[in-house]
Amino acid sequence: MSSRSALLACSVAALAAGLGATAAPAVANGDLDNYTPVNPADYFVADPAYKGTVFFKTPDGRNCAIYWNNGYTGCDAVSMDAPAGTNQLRVARWEAANFVYSAEQTFTHPEAKVLPEGHKITHDQTTCGIGYQGTVNCEVVDHGFVLSAVYSVLH
Repeated sequence: MSSRSALLACSVAALAAGLGATAAPAVANGDLDNYTPVNPADYFVADPAYKGTVFFKTPDGRNCAIYWNNGYTGCDAVSMDAPAGTNQLRVARWEAANFVYSAEQTFTHPEAKVLPEGHKITHDQTTCGIGYQGTVNCEVVDHGFVLSAVYSVLH
């Protein structure tokens, strides 16, 4: 077993066992209903090139966005178990969640505010919430993802 695989297995096992945890990690198709909603207007940026797009950061500094008009939702971050060479995780109404490589940061904006743990933002047909230790859970129609530093669940 590679050291990366061993670290992943130990980290997932520790989360599952609740070692040091005060809340369960988010899971795919998690119950975003239990997250506290925020006003999406508070997460719009002043940049006219991104009018209608909400940008947010996780408490641990990962950058994510929900693009306007039901465009892509994603993060300029990947978990340890992501395919080599990828640097983004994205999803859309018409596309299941997947890892991609992008030469540009698509989901990062310097004006992005932190979306606190236990909170969610809904824009168009998409909802993203921040779970335990900055885990991002995004759902758009029938697709979505869970992204933590250690693992991802895509659908």
